[in-house]
This record gives sequence, C-alpha cells and structure tokens, in this order.
Amino acid sequence: MTTSVKALDAEASAGSIHSPRDRVRSHAGMRRPSLPRIALTRVRPLPPSVRRISVLLFWLVAALLLAGCAGLQPKASPDQREAAEINAELGISYLRQNDLIQAERALERAIQFDPRLAMAHLGMASLRERQDLLDPALEHYRKALALDPDDPYVQTNLGDLLCRQGEVAEGRALLEKAAANPSYRARHAALVGAGVCALKAGETEAAERRIREALEIAPRFPDALYEMARLTYQDGRPFQTRAFLSRLTALGVVTPESLLLCYRAEMELGNREDALRCAQRLMRDFTESEEAAELDRLEQDRG
Repeated sequence: MTTSVKALDAEASAGSIHSPRDRVRSHAGMRRPSLPRIALTRVRPLPPSVRRISVLLFWLVAALLLAGCAGLQPKASPDQREAAEINAELGISYLRQNDLIQAERALERAIQFDPRLAMAHLGMASLRERQDLLDPALEHYRKALALDPDDPYVQTNLGDLLCRQGEVAEGRALLEKAAANPSYRARHAALVGAGVCALKAGETEAAERRIREALEIAPRFPDALYEMARLTYQDGRPFQTRAFLSRLTALGVVTPESLLLCYRAEMELGNREDALRCAQRLMRDFTESEEAAELDRLEQDRG
C-alpha cells in the first residue's frame, strides 16, 4: 500500500472509513476532533527519545524556512482555501481510483490555490510516491509536516517512507508518535510501520509487540498479518508463518510476496506439495513479478 491513500486504505481495512469531506475539513482547520486524514502508509522511524520541545522547535524552524523559500506567500483568502480543499479532496479521490493524471491536475490546482494547505502536500507526496519519485515525495511530506506537525496521517506516511529509505530512527519516532495518538483512526497502520522499522533495526521482540498490538485493534488488517508472517518466518517459526498467511488468504488477499513466503515456509516445514501449490499460483498469476524471478532462482538452486 502506498501514499495518502495508504492511511485511508488502512482505515478501510479496520472498517472505519469517513468521507473525504471530513478529512478536508480537518485539514482546513475547521473541525478536527478526530484528526482524520489520508493514510498513505509507509513511514520512517522517529526516535522516541526526542523530546516534544525539540520536535516543536525543529518543525517551527522548518516552517519558517518553508515560508522563506516560498517567498513569504500571502495567506490564502477564504475562497482560495475552499478551492484548495475541494481540489485536494478531488485529487485524493482520484488517487484512490488510481487515476494518477487527474489526481496530479487536481493536486497541482490545490497547491496553487493555497500552498499552505497541508492536505494538498500530503496528497501530492502520495502521488509522487506512487510514481516512484521519492525525492519529490519526501519534499512534499516534509512540507505537509511543517504545516501541520501534529497530523498523524502525515507522521505515518512520512515515517513509513523514511524507514524504507533507511532513516530508521527518524521514521520510527514519527510512527511511534502517530501510534500514541488515541484519536487517530489508523493507529494500527502506524503500529505496523513502527514494527517494521523496529525489525529493520534488528529489534525483533519490539517489532512483534507493535504488530501484535495493531492486530488487537484491527484483526483483519492485511499489512499486519503479512508482516507477522514475514517476522515469524525470519525468526524461525514457519508454523506461525503458515497460520498468519492462512488468515491473510481468508481475507482474499493474495500477493506475490505472500505466495513466495508461503512457498518458503512450506518448504521449511517439509511440505513440498503445498509449497508447489503456492509456487504454481505465483508463476501463473504474477509471472512478471520480482518474486516469480526469485522463485525461479530458488528452484534452480535446489536442482
């Protein structure tokens, strides 16, 4: 899963979806009791040791620098802000439909109407991430965070991207901050991200605690089930890997990653017949995937 849409998708998996207009209102600063936003989900680890005052000072400086780079743009009028909100909402809706061309047009208009609308930058960051333009994505995520430092959706998505890029400490801290927000509807997404970051840091026990906590909140969240399957396999527990993959498959979620993991776990358990079933489906349904190529290499190595 990716981008601003990640968090929304995470909410969908937990059965708690709210309308795009609700998210627009929250980012417009109108009413924000439940901190709604779009989750685009992969995030970087931000160190829990960093004090709140340090974080606030850091982003205050970032916000001032951003304003300076933007040429001290005047505050948008109410009409401009409303136009920006509408276009940001449209852009995010197009993103969820995977219509990247229309999404880009709408999000560009939103930023033109109001460069200070955090939600517009979050949507644009998600779009750039979908396009594998990670440097521009990171730039827009940071702009969104500078404009709205306490937005858990921004924290989650930026943290996820940072973690995937190897900035584990910063990403993890952002994810932990989002996960600690009791009003955040996609806390489970932040918890999984924090767990993935912890696993990257070699902290298997901490990673498992976080991902299991996510499953307590959202037992049917596919990302949590897959990450637990991956973690248990890496930790030498293939029986548990099989159990988590079974729960994932029962949800109708089958991916190249899950099929390759299924093959590996079943081979580890000595169940070559079941392993071959996973392998055949991988080669049939995802022929051009990296996982199919990896499976081919594994089979060749086995002779």
